[in-house]
Amino acid sequence: MGLGAGVGGPGLSWTGKGEVKIFLSLLADDRIQHKLDGSVRNKNIFQGLAQTMSTHGYERISKQCREKFKKLKAEYRSVKVQNSRSGADRRYWKWFADMDAIYGERPVSNGRESGVDTATPAYSTTVMRTECCASFG
Repeated sequence: MGLGAGVGGPGLSWTGKGEVKIFLSLLADDRIQHKLDGSVRNKNIFQGLAQTMSTHGYERISKQCREKFKKLKAEYRSVKVQNSRSGADRRYWKWFADMDAIYGERPVSNGRESGVDTATPAYSTTVMRTECCASFG
């Protein structure tokens, strides 16, 4: 179990690569991306993600999942912008390939809070797809 995860505030550290990897694989699901793209009020989406995380031994609340999502997206955007500049020193970020697989082929955001972009994700996963989406109805 993810004992380090707890159910404290959103600033509580995630327990490691395994927890973030599971979270990213859940986010990569087409149905999750579609719901995030079509929703400004996404509390139910993150509640479902938190429930699915608990089935994998990581106790998170929806607010923690939402905050992690926002932080991952912000860092992804930052690295992508830095690495797209001509002559710029390239930055390495351990989650860049995973995030780029989800968001890299998508058009630019229309400014909504929920997303980097609005099209179908370029990345699809079969890992945990059934159990993930069962939580979302």
